[in-house]
Amino acid sequence: MKPLYFLLPLAVVAASCQQNGQQANKNTDSLKTSPVNSMNTCFAKISGKDSVILHINIQDGNAGGELTYNYFEKDKNTGTLKGQVADGILRADYQFMSEGMQSSRPVVFKISGEQAWEAVADSINPEGIPVFAADNNALHFDSIPLKEISCKP
Repeated sequence: MKPLYFLLPLAVVAASCQQNGQQANKNTDSLKTSPVNSMNTCFAKISGKDSVILHINIQDGNAGGELTYNYFEKDKNTGTLKGQVADGILRADYQFMSEGMQSSRPVVFKISGEQAWEAVADSINPEGIPVFAADNNALHFDSIPLKEISCKP
């Protein structure tokens, strides 16, 4: 059985969602998405001493990039993404290092214009892996988006 260290970022996001009340875990159906066929950009969300940085490269619906979660006084997770974008929704596998261990979990983001919203998992399976709704319309997203930033060379 794998240690559950990779769930730490999910637990922190879930805790922050609960603190924000009804706004945090809301469905963002009203967000307009436009087809994302090609882009190479970076997004960031900084809240106090916590940050999430997403660098994404999309070409013909295929996506790759880097994702970093840096929560104050918690283990930093940094790794790579590989997945697909359809209808403005990025579904990817996140391969990352946390506390010296290589781990993997799915991530989902809604990309619209200069913002990206991270999906909140509907549940956790028995192996400790987040489970997201298969139907894009049933996904729930964090109410605070990542905002587009300049990518560092």
